[in-house]
Amino acid sequence: MHQAHGLGRTYQPDMVENTIPVTVVDDLTLSVDLAREAGGPRLADTVEVQAMMALGAGALAEAVDRLTALPSRSWILIASCVEHLVETVGQETADRILSVAEQAELPPRPRPTLSSW
Repeated sequence: MHQAHGLGRTYQPDMVENTIPVTVVDDLTLSVDLAREAGGPRLADTVEVQAMMALGAGALAEAVDRLTALPSRSWILIASCVEHLVETVGQETADRILSVAEQAELPPRPRPTLSSW
């Protein structure tokens, strides 16, 4: 089980080939979800932060691309919607995922409240 945020930061190319037969990637589209979330304009991140975020996003997209292309592997990807999946992993990878994946629509997760922290 991988959280997408952590996978993007720790990804190494051999991780995918040397992983267990069933891999779960949770919150795959979280970065896109947060960027599209209503709430008014956000302050721009520093150039360094933007660069780190871009590297993480690229690593995550590569990991998912490689994972979904491997034969004899099963995977569960948890994404908010198809449009955000395309933005997260790219059109070609999303098309491959959607052509072979069984999809299930689940109710949204409840948002944590301050009292639950």
